[in-house]
Amino acid sequence: MAPFLAYLALMSFQSLVEEPYYRLHFYTLRTIGGLAVAWACWPYLPPFGKLHPVKCVVFGLLVAYGWVVIHRLVAGQYVDGAWLTERAKWYGQPLGADAKPADFFDPKSVYGTGVMYWVYLIVRIGGASTTVPIVEELFWRAFLLRALIDWDDFEEVSLGKFTWRSFLICSLLSAAEHPQWEVGILCWFVYNGLFYWTRSILCLVVTHGITNFVLYTHVVLREDWVFWS
Repeated sequence: MAPFLAYLALMSFQSLVEEPYYRLHFYTLRTIGGLAVAWACWPYLPPFGKLHPVKCVVFGLLVAYGWVVIHRLVAGQYVDGAWLTERAKWYGQPLGADAKPADFFDPKSVYGTGVMYWVYLIVRIGGASTTVPIVEELFWRAFLLRALIDWDDFEEVSLGKFTWRSFLICSLLSAAEHPQWEVGILCWFVYNGLFYWTRSILCLVVTHGITNFVLYTHVVLREDWVFWS
């Protein structure tokens, strides 16, 4: 739990620093801090397992693609087979509350297109592709899936053991972590299923990292800031 909780704790401090540079400073701090705690806890972590590179790539790309498409469908932002542009009408999310365009974070509007912009992208995408997968997979898959089976002796529960209770509760709890909750649940369905299949934390870390890297690359290349807040 420690790497994940440390990452969340560092997130809470970002509200103490004002724009425009708090995002860069605190993404850097969260990235380094989360990795540092994970490294310090390394002797106590369970075996990471095998890589399964083909599964990592296939499911990483699949979840990234689904994240964009499913969110657009649920949010009502996918019309007549064409992506709505920033000039098009904004449609509210019928099953929740998507952020309004004014709340999207466009780093160009803060940092311009110079060095600071590229430093921010490296920190944001790099952290999302490395630290986030490590701390989240250790918490959600290595810990919580097992703790929901036997809270008092979760370490005795084998990695990848399936119960409907742990599968559903873990997937639903992911909604609390992701603003685009409908995709968060579906994403966790896939990740949980892959974990049951491979029983490998390493496979999930790499898959999660590929998903985040591809999703955030899409955000930057298409300037699809709806996925950044």
